[in-house]
Amino acid sequence: MAFIKHNQKIINDLVSHMATRKGSSKAIKNHKKPRRKKRSRSALLLILLIVVLAAGVTFYWFQKAKTSTVNDPPADVVLNQNLSHDSPKNGNLKEFTGSEFRDLYNSYAYPNTEYISDDAVITGELATDTHIREMAEKRGYVRRSAPVQNTFREVEQNMLLQERASEPWLQMKEKAKTDSLNIYLTAAYRSAKEQRSIFIERISAIGLTESLIQSGLYNSELDGILATTAIPGYSRHHTGYTVDIGCGNEPAIAFELTVCFDWLSANNYKNAKTYGWIPSYPEGAGQQGPEPETWEYVWVG
Repeated sequence: MAFIKHNQKIINDLVSHMATRKGSSKAIKNHKKPRRKKRSRSALLLILLIVVLAAGVTFYWFQKAKTSTVNDPPADVVLNQNLSHDSPKNGNLKEFTGSEFRDLYNSYAYPNTEYISDDAVITGELATDTHIREMAEKRGYVRRSAPVQNTFREVEQNMLLQERASEPWLQMKEKAKTDSLNIYLTAAYRSAKEQRSIFIERISAIGLTESLIQSGLYNSELDGILATTAIPGYSRHHTGYTVDIGCGNEPAIAFELTVCFDWLSANNYKNAKTYGWIPSYPEGAGQQGPEPETWEYVWVG
């Protein structure tokens, strides 16, 4: 009986195998239809994958552009929208009067700087410092801005400028060199602490003590110091976008008499403006603190 059952199982397996082969043969004859379905599903999945990837890439670049718009300050921002900003015609640089140069500088929002809101220490004695500050502001000095982050670049030995102003300075210096002129920096960025040291040194050199300053009897002497020296917190050099220029061609004479000044100031300061620099104290700008310094220039982009 066991033998019969065993053979019956073999027969059943064989019949089942034959049926499977027969079914497979039919499937082979009709193979185009299921393979077409499989191919259609694959194409659909591929298209879906492409759509998802494209959406992801679009979202990424949108977010990047949005972040850049928020965090990166524009290179040339003017706060006072009432100023004239007509585009130069025929590729010529716009010409400015002395007061327009001054207004352009005072309205320019310098990147990576913040207004100095606190009074910087001068002598350390409140009444003395208040008196000095009042006299400085009477001359036209105003509080300036200082860097928020260290983005300085050493453009000459011990001469630092903010990154945005460094390349324009080097380009202008190179252009002067091609015209056989040697311009160089005598001053660049200067912190309020450094400015304080300079100011204290100069009032000490003429014997001005705190009590003498407070008395008001030596205001003319103090005003003489303020004619050439800003008090801490009030110097344009604090921004990192201001330079004092020397002339290697004629180092022994006043800067306004040098060929370097002639080159910078010719045609409404064309050579300076070409690289984004304007004079700090042009003729007609009015009183701004110190006596006009023909060697000082500020970058405005």
